[in-house]
Amino acid sequence: MAPVAISAPLAVRASPTRLLSRRRSGAKSCVTLPGPQFVTSGISSRLDERMNCHSSLRQNTIVASENENPPLMPAIMTPAGALDLATVLLGNRIIFIGQYINSQVAQRVISQLVTLATVDEEADILIYLNCPGGSLYSILAIYDCMSWIKPKVGTVCFGVVASQAAIILAGGEKGMRYAMPNARVMIHQPQGGSEGNVEEVRRQVGETIYARDKVDKMFAAFTGQTLDMVQQWTERDRFMSSSEAMDFGLVDALLETRY
Repeated sequence: MAPVAISAPLAVRASPTRLLSRRRSGAKSCVTLPGPQFVTSGISSRLDERMNCHSSLRQNTIVASENENPPLMPAIMTPAGALDLATVLLGNRIIFIGQYINSQVAQRVISQLVTLATVDEEADILIYLNCPGGSLYSILAIYDCMSWIKPKVGTVCFGVVASQAAIILAGGEKGMRYAMPNARVMIHQPQGGSEGNVEEVRRQVGETIYARDKVDKMFAAFTGQTLDMVQQWTERDRFMSSSEAMDFGLVDALLETRY
């Protein structure tokens, strides 16, 4: 394979952690800014040393970047170069949520939703879910953004959608909520804890009671079930197959697979 050439600025960006480790270990490194340089005979030897150091830095950085762990999101090769899968998914207007939803995950999903809505207000968006749940506040933030933007947002359940992540699944556009045949869905009442003095505990318990009432009303609106029925189903952990979730009204259809 022919050697790969890479510019110095790109080499510096390719492996910042390895460069830091080189500096901390006392290895020589030098990064020069572009611009005119004036050389006199008295410093020619020092300039040669700097150029050799610059070349060594480029080579070592390339080797270090190749030996590092692969990126969290793998890349695929295209005629235009390497593209990470997140870029490919966004190009097809697909957002994937496959982890516990906290404020950072919610920020990423919301930014992707707003970006896709800005690019095309008419084209639909699909959210693929394989999610164990998360912070209710973060989940409601994602749902609010789904309802606020103009494009229709469909949802697809892979693997398992548990706890309050089912709000995102059931909160998709009616007729565009899907589940894979082997997927599982679990719903229950919001969970919380409290500590502190009596007044703080009372307020935190009140917030938890408010959260359960709000979630039950949302599930009732999404599924068409009565509020009493939803409260019975969310009293304890309720695990459902994809067909049971469709009968309950959390999804609209099942996607076919071979098995």
